[in-house]
Amino acid sequence: MGKCHIVSKYFLRLTFTVFCLGSVELMAQQESLRMMYPFMPLAINPAEAGSQGILTTTGLFRKKPLIQTLGALTSSQQYFSLDMPIHAESWGLGFLGYNTDQSFASAMGVSSNLGLAVVGAKSFRWGRGNDIRLGANVGLNQYPILGKNGSSEFRTSFGLGLKYQKEDLSMELSAPTISSNPVGGYGAPLYAQAKYVFHLANQNHLKIGLLMRQSSEEGVAVDAQAVFWWAERLGFGLWLQNTGSELGNKALLGSLEVPLGKNFRLGYAYDFLGQYVSTIPAGLSGSSSSSSSTMASGYHQIYIRYSLDVGNGKLAAFRP
Repeated sequence: MGKCHIVSKYFLRLTFTVFCLGSVELMAQQESLRMMYPFMPLAINPAEAGSQGILTTTGLFRKKPLIQTLGALTSSQQYFSLDMPIHAESWGLGFLGYNTDQSFASAMGVSSNLGLAVVGAKSFRWGRGNDIRLGANVGLNQYPILGKNGSSEFRTSFGLGLKYQKEDLSMELSAPTISSNPVGGYGAPLYAQAKYVFHLANQNHLKIGLLMRQSSEEGVAVDAQAVFWWAERLGFGLWLQNTGSELGNKALLGSLEVPLGKNFRLGYAYDFLGQYVSTIPAGLSGSSSSSSSTMASGYHQIYIRYSLDVGNGKLAAFRP
């Protein structure tokens, strides 16, 4: 308990120091991949690779609006992650991939973005359940050049992460998108987060968490999350993302998760703060000029997670 307290104290000091030094610009671009962390923790912290002790693959599909209407801007996005422990769980290995049409916006519309990253982590354990993980990722991303229609560039980036975990408590620091070739003059965001799981009666669980993101452009933004699991059969979540999930806009996600046996988990989420713009061309609206309106319509998000035991028997443990 004393060691846990010491680690927690130094983690909080390090978090404070990192955010005080937020004016130091680590130039990179914030991809929409980093906004998917509610269902893909690996996206913002490479130290997550292999931390669950099982092989896990996650696929996420986002679409807005669900049914396309005349003149409406539409968006569909796909995300994928895979991670697993190796070498007796002392190391972790993972991969990330994404393809989205809404990472950037310009006066002429929305540009596309895609990427792939390799993730690795090293675990250091001591005492009773103390685990510190150091992680890194290297990625290749396609960035459209705003203002030049039809052209794009491939650029590399790397990231670093730190995670401390003891039983139901975890605390993390990460900078997942550091690059020497910035796009659009964006600074690499720094993340700090903490999560805790309360185990209640009758196999009920409550997971709560806070995440802070610091960027040189937007300062500090704080997210909050809470997921309640009823009898380990249904998970109800609420996520307030001040860090944004759509072109920097705030998001309020409501989620529902259902485990389908030990291997599968199916989930759905909706952003209640999302909007889209519908434009009706001149003539169709009965007028000589086009008209547009902003309507409430957030992203519909569907995800599926598949897990496999790697020979250590940890697949049987329930993970809120």
